[in-house]
Amino acid sequence: MYTRTACGKVVIVTDNHAGMMSPLRKQWLKLMRKVQKESARTLSATRIYELSQVVIRMQTLRFSCRWSPDEYTAGVCIATPEQLLQWAPECRTLYITCEVKREDLYVVTALMPKGAVVVCQLS
Repeated sequence: MYTRTACGKVVIVTDNHAGMMSPLRKQWLKLMRKVQKESARTLSATRIYELSQVVIRMQTLRFSCRWSPDEYTAGVCIATPEQLLQWAPECRTLYITCEVKREDLYVVTALMPKGAVVVCQLS
């Protein structure tokens, strides 16, 4: 997800959208700290600048499990399959972490922009 946020908005489909927010933010903060440590270790001025830009982007990224079809300002939105069917996501990346009916998946992906990526992460 780290590299895909630079491409545009991200939507994560899960059964328990409220329960996923905390672990997602925690992992995001760990990753951000890892990038900051790498920046502190390097001696190259250009690499330090690149990493500082990555950290700024990571710090300003907004996560949300509350959304409305009219206003979609978060960079990462977490939704249930039912919510996704009510709202056509204008995202560049869609992560699916739960079971979604094949016909529902076709409806959602047909409305996504050309070149968008769908990642199925079923356990």
